[in-house]
Amino acid sequence: RASLSAPRGGWMLTWLTRTLLGLGLLATAGVAMAPGVRASTSARPPCRARHRWVAARDARQPPPHAVALSAHQVAARVVMGTAAAGAGRTGPLVALLRPLRRLLDSLWMQCCCAIAKGVEEYRKSHRPKSIFLVRHGQSSGNVNESIYSVIADHAIELTDHGHDQARAAGKFLRKEIGDDSVHCFHSPYKRASQTLGEIVKAFEKSKLAIREDPLLREQEFGNFQNVEKIQNSKAERRRYGRFWYRFDNGESGADVHNRAADFLATLYRQMDLSNRRADNYVILAHGLFIRLLCMRYMGWTVAQFEEVWNPSNCEVWRFDRQPDGKYFLKCAYRPEEGLDGVSPHPAHCTPPLVHAALL
Repeated sequence: RASLSAPRGGWMLTWLTRTLLGLGLLATAGVAMAPGVRASTSARPPCRARHRWVAARDARQPPPHAVALSAHQVAARVVMGTAAAGAGRTGPLVALLRPLRRLLDSLWMQCCCAIAKGVEEYRKSHRPKSIFLVRHGQSSGNVNESIYSVIADHAIELTDHGHDQARAAGKFLRKEIGDDSVHCFHSPYKRASQTLGEIVKAFEKSKLAIREDPLLREQEFGNFQNVEKIQNSKAERRRYGRFWYRFDNGESGADVHNRAADFLATLYRQMDLSNRRADNYVILAHGLFIRLLCMRYMGWTVAQFEEVWNPSNCEVWRFDRQPDGKYFLKCAYRPEEGLDGVSPHPAHCTPPLVHAALL
């Protein structure tokens, strides 16, 4: 609200100041006019001498550099900050007021910058406390890769163990979040939607907001996938580079990286501009997308990305907000069923780069 109301008030103050200056110029000088500019509001003579007055008025032609202006026109130009000048000169009052105008403009710019900075600090301080990245639970494709040749990738469902993992993840997230509000983004793939369905059972519906986003989908490996062809492509990918290799009729890691960048823009718009803000965000996606999202946000190089592993099924990576409004990867958990419903495993990500990021 401050960012909307303050500029309007400043505009009114500037307009009022310039209006008063124009009226004061008219009151003190009678007719505000720059040197070399004549007024067109001369007193009209009696009717019997009108023909002589008209002839004399027409004979007085202004020099080429001067333009006849009325008092109202000059006052209007003063109010708008563009007083008329004759032969490159300005009136004495206008010249005296020019430094004051520059000072007011400078003060106004400083005020606008302070307001913008305050709004930015407010947005950063009201961003979610934590962001949780969650991979879907175990799917039928994780157990038997040949299923991709008969069932579309987006239609693959969770196994019974995948449902158990999702319920455990929900208990863990409820323990970490408590009674705070939660906004969930999830992939439109069926295994991701089923995972979210089990997770949200641990939360009150009044505290939840759910949004599906196709940007969170898995890397596309093609349509119905031939098992032998996919195995050969994955072997070729190891030689070519996981980030750069593009599958036939599918995507490369670089393509998914671009999607991750687009999603980050969506996420920040939701956090900063939404009327309904949440205390915590849960992003339910796929293994490769989560890695590339971290790569984009944390500034990993391609070589660093190659050294990071995918999170396991229903693994949770937690980001916490810092005082400057930025987020850091605090820890990683693999929720598993137990006496308390969850058992954290922060040391699961052992590659050096991920370990350094977690610290």
